[in-house]
Amino acid sequence: MAVTYRARMTGAAGVTKPCVIKQILPHFVDDADFVEMFIGEARVVASMSHSNIAQVFDFGEVDGQYFIAMELVQGQPLSKVLRRAQRMGMGLFPEPLALHIASKLCDGLDYAHRHVGEDGQALGLVHRDVSPDNVLISYEGEVKVIDFGIAKATSAVEAKTSPGTLKGKYPYFAPEQAQGRQDLDARTDVYAAGVVLYEMVCGKRPYEGEFVTVLPRILTGDCLPPSVLNPTVNPDVETVISHAMALDREARYQTAKDLSESLVELLYRDNPRFTPTLLSQLMAHLFQEELTAEGRRVEVSPAFQEQLAAWQSGSTETSQGRARLPSSSGPRGSSPGLRGRPGSDSGRPGSEGGRRPPASNAGMRRPTSSGVRRVTHSQLPRAEGGVRRTYTAERPGPPVPELDDEPRTEAAVPMQAVPHDTPIEVPALVAGAEPATEARPMPLPGGKGYRTSVDEARDRLAREEAARVAKGKEKARVLTMGIIYAAAALFLVGVFYKLVIARESTSEYAGASTTTLWLASKPAGATVRLNDQVLKGVTPLMVEVKIGEANTLALTLSGHLPWTKRFTPTSTLVEPLTAELKPIAEPAPPPPPPAPVAVAAPEDAGAAEAVGAAPEDGGPGALEDAGAGPEEVAVAQGGPVATEAPQRTMTEVDYPTRVLVLRPRYNAAPLPEYPTASIELNPGATYSVWTKGNAALAEGRGTASSTLAFFIEGDGPVDTSFGLLGASPRSIKGARKLHVFALDVGGPDDNSGTVRVNVRQSAYVPPRSFTFDAREHAVQLKPEHQLVLRGLNPKSTYLLTVRDDLAELRSGPTGRIRQVLCVERGPRPESVRATHRILETGKRYQVTGTEDLHCTFPDMQLGDNEGALEVDIVDVTDLPGKERAEALKGSRRSAR
Repeated sequence: MAVTYRARMTGAAGVTKPCVIKQILPHFVDDADFVEMFIGEARVVASMSHSNIAQVFDFGEVDGQYFIAMELVQGQPLSKVLRRAQRMGMGLFPEPLALHIASKLCDGLDYAHRHVGEDGQALGLVHRDVSPDNVLISYEGEVKVIDFGIAKATSAVEAKTSPGTLKGKYPYFAPEQAQGRQDLDARTDVYAAGVVLYEMVCGKRPYEGEFVTVLPRILTGDCLPPSVLNPTVNPDVETVISHAMALDREARYQTAKDLSESLVELLYRDNPRFTPTLLSQLMAHLFQEELTAEGRRVEVSPAFQEQLAAWQSGSTETSQGRARLPSSSGPRGSSPGLRGRPGSDSGRPGSEGGRRPPASNAGMRRPTSSGVRRVTHSQLPRAEGGVRRTYTAERPGPPVPELDDEPRTEAAVPMQAVPHDTPIEVPALVAGAEPATEARPMPLPGGKGYRTSVDEARDRLAREEAARVAKGKEKARVLTMGIIYAAAALFLVGVFYKLVIARESTSEYAGASTTTLWLASKPAGATVRLNDQVLKGVTPLMVEVKIGEANTLALTLSGHLPWTKRFTPTSTLVEPLTAELKPIAEPAPPPPPPAPVAVAAPEDAGAAEAVGAAPEDGGPGALEDAGAGPEEVAVAQGGPVATEAPQRTMTEVDYPTRVLVLRPRYNAAPLPEYPTASIELNPGATYSVWTKGNAALAEGRGTASSTLAFFIEGDGPVDTSFGLLGASPRSIKGARKLHVFALDVGGPDDNSGTVRVNVRQSAYVPPRSFTFDAREHAVQLKPEHQLVLRGLNPKSTYLLTVRDDLAELRSGPTGRIRQVLCVERGPRPESVRATHRILETGKRYQVTGTEDLHCTFPDMQLGDNEGALEVDIVDVTDLPGKERAEALKGSRRSAR
């Protein structure tokens, strides 16, 4: 949704503070819903201050761009921490650290859930996107929640969100969120926190796969219990996860604070010597290279090295020291919010010292079987008092007796993938009755140990994996056979075509690379030149031309103007061609000499001089004195008539016209003749180029811009040799010299400003720069170096479609050009385009508010230019609304 920048806040006396700036991407600015979501994030988070929430320093808007200045957390997201730990051979994430991170995550969420506004009313915030990507772990061991981008106040849920909209990352959806319900509350974030804890202790998410397959599983709670994926997980931790991920919201922890308290109690019950320093030590170990690159000192204590070795070996008893479980002879206390286990007195795991639950949790409901599907170890032996013993990963489980199947409970609870566990009541001893004989564990046949529910789950997973592998092999075999059969069929078809069809057509198309063209002329008898070679005979005749290559025909006939055509045949079928030869206009006969003026008497000489008597030799002075124009004088002398008409049609066109023809031979601008800003480059390197600053080519507001035209002098394709530069970096390569300029149609008198052009080769080399001055480097094209379309109506809308007629700026395969550089001029100075326009072949453009259109091909030399680009011009102003919209569909607007 946005781009983030690392920045520095500067205060008084040079005091600085690092921060992060989050800015909406430019193409999202026009999305009102997105901008509203962004502003909502800033408004919500800016008012919160908690050690486990990334702080917001500032919020504002500059030139229509919204930004948030946030706290810079020197660390990594939890998702990257988990991946790095697996790559470095740690296996599953350490359980104490997982409990610590999850508790701090819940502390931040609880603060947000209880946050109140300035009016003292609770905002009812729900993060709705809790995931490892939005949990940052600093190198100092701090845990920060970020990205409240889709958090909303419950009072504005229905007014701001369309019903049924799903937002967030779907593997972490709560069931009510997956259903698209809008009445989300703090328990939705509690569920997601439970999924994050599940992922930390098990190494994978409970629900993985495509959206359409994961969603039904979330709604039914179809996931494996943590103990199947991680047999060493503490049963009490598994119960906490089951409670947090209950399908029914009423069966979950009602607040994130309740979940945090349960996690902290479990953490320090089994790890009394745990300190948050372990998390910072782990970050230093995992991200040693990153810390070294930032110039920070990395220190890992010997105690942590010992702890790390224990974690990597899979042992849970480390030098940090686990607390011993309370004696089985005494009663166990209760822990608030934990799911009850079979056989326990209180239905909740015990805590040291028999501490009672806090008063705030007195009304909390006990978890039901509607939570995550799991297999409880109901067959494990219990200590006296009904408390099940906890075993470490280094100690194998005790023998387990074979018990009868537990009663199925599908009729009493919502349907699940497997039956839920039913607590087994322990009957009280009756006075005088003999105690029941303790059931002895029964070994499996063959003396291979004892079978538990974990073994059954593993066997079931192995069977499912074997079935998937077999199914995959069958699909691969079928697909392979299909490919083999298809290849054989294609081979037979190819052999048939080669031996039968191709042989029959060999004689007819023996010269498939050339074809025959019937060429005629009116009148006949013209000499033919094909590709600068004179052919034998005169028209009409058969001409052999090349297929797929450009061919140039030139016909000459005495007394007629020469006729030329350039075309590229694409097949052996070429239509006959007839050339219309136009006769050369005969020079007009000289006018009769003027009648001699009789001079009667000397007194009439002055009158004769007054009327301009012609000289006796009848020279041109007589016609000039008689008022004849220059053309008449030229005709009188028997010379050709000089006219500008043919040349003007190549450089100027008056509207209305149907087609505008751009010819590189007549409409290209040789840049060495113009003063451009330039810089020498290495043709073997790739550069990133961007501009900074503004320059105006006319007076008035809105005429300044940082966009300039560029030309690459090098051996690369000419189709990419010129274009436009702006504030966004653009890559160029193969350039010996880079020219930067701007087309100016109004003269340099009203130009102002400068633009700095930055050129960077790599991140390790300082950028170079040079300056474009609007008065010195604005190019005023000569008439013979451009094509001007005049007479457009600024109030009309025109549709321009560019078509390719094989235009070339250079001979060879890299000389073809498919674009042209243009600039528009309107009736007012402020209507001058702030940026130039590149017209590309095969595309349509919408032009409005324009009087003149100036186009040219930037080039180095004009001698090898050939071909043309044709631009169809259609006035769509007076078309009906529907037809006009259809005509302009897909066209690019003229952005001013």
